[in-house]
Amino acid sequence: MHLPKSIFDQRDPDPNSFPRVTIGSLPDNVLLDIFDFCQMPWYDSPRWWHALTHVCGRWRYVVFESPLRLDLHLVCDANTPVKKTLDVWPHGIPILIKESRLRLPLRGANIIAALGHHDRVSEIDLNTTNTLLKRLNKVMKKPYPVLTRLRLLNWKSAVPVLPDTFLGGSAPRLECLYLEGIPFPALPKRLPFCHNLVNVQLRSIPNTGYVSPEAMATALSALTKLKVVEIGFESPDSRPDPGNRPPSSLRRVVLPALSRLWFHGASEYFEDLVARIDTPAIISVSTWFFNQLNFDIPHFLRFISRTHIPGSFKDATLYFEESNVYIRVGHRDPPGGEEFRIALSIAISCHALDWQVACLICGKISPFLSNVERILINTGYFNDVVFSDWKDYVDNPRWVEIFHAFSALQHMQIPPRLGGIIASALQELIGERVMDALPMLRHLYLPRASESAQQAIEPFIFSRQRCNRPVTVHLTEMD
Repeated sequence: MHLPKSIFDQRDPDPNSFPRVTIGSLPDNVLLDIFDFCQMPWYDSPRWWHALTHVCGRWRYVVFESPLRLDLHLVCDANTPVKKTLDVWPHGIPILIKESRLRLPLRGANIIAALGHHDRVSEIDLNTTNTLLKRLNKVMKKPYPVLTRLRLLNWKSAVPVLPDTFLGGSAPRLECLYLEGIPFPALPKRLPFCHNLVNVQLRSIPNTGYVSPEAMATALSALTKLKVVEIGFESPDSRPDPGNRPPSSLRRVVLPALSRLWFHGASEYFEDLVARIDTPAIISVSTWFFNQLNFDIPHFLRFISRTHIPGSFKDATLYFEESNVYIRVGHRDPPGGEEFRIALSIAISCHALDWQVACLICGKISPFLSNVERILINTGYFNDVVFSDWKDYVDNPRWVEIFHAFSALQHMQIPPRLGGIIASALQELIGERVMDALPMLRHLYLPRASESAQQAIEPFIFSRQRCNRPVTVHLTEMD
């Protein structure tokens, strides 16, 4: 293609040949676009707009005429002189109350003063104490019509419960509710009046804030926009009455938009909860159960089978720590890529020596592990003494018991600490038992540094070759 010669002959234009345009000559709508650009995500400060209002009266006017477009907030913390601040700025700017300190100046008087403006508070984010929570209970008895986000944290025990009158029973625009260590037994009565909720996170619920699974399911069913639910209990004592377990024919409520469900507590509670709900849009379920002798989860398995999750079970991670063991199942995105999208995660708090927990997990959810094609077995932090005891405690048949759940497994990666142990366990699968477990295994990834593992694996590899089901060993540089 030939371009006109005149294009190449053009010289840099003379800057003096253009008319001079000052920012003061820009129309209000252009100024507003520029101001809007200033509050992009990378400028992470809710007070970004203060400097604009001090430039001139016109800029101040443009800013205050568009509080929603510019997402203006007045940030109040324990040091903010609330009365002076609210007298200076226009009434239409919503208030964001945020304080992370536990030792508050003036005993939180400025926080309480800001909360008194219930018709202007849009966000509340507080680390609470016993004293502050008592004062919140007294001042927050009116509805908060513009509140969109509420986050209360308590890291100390024995705080008062939130009363029925909290928020005046109404926060119609609330989208995100996060309570950690805050007892709120009246919550099921209040949730239906917060119909715009998208995210509900209730963590470290004390025994004084216990809500039954039946009440929780009924309350959540009124929230048709709800996408994320997290429920976690502080103690294993928070569990339903064993004599009031739901029947299999129980009519379930539907949470149409729920995509992520997270739970920490007794398995009986989660069993009771998922027996009462259907979640057609769910893509991720994570559970973390307290250690217990009885681990019966039929309702959980039925709940998972009613979702689209099992179809994504191609990759798994089996992870051991001193105080937890968990299995995560999902898929790589893209296939074979680095990002692991977790569809189902089950963890149990236990001592490292409670090896039967791993067998328990795999045995109970074996129908969902039968599609797994790739697994990474790994370990977290272990005290050397504990790991030595644990290593001596584990016997080979227990490993084989776990392997039985993975009938479609093709790739297995083993960490350095477990290389010799698992290689030894695979010696159980030789001779006549060679196809008892892992019939589809094709690739085994061992740590290069573990010579004992490489030697111990040879009988298994030889047996698989003889039965025309060869397994290729890959040496890795895993830490």
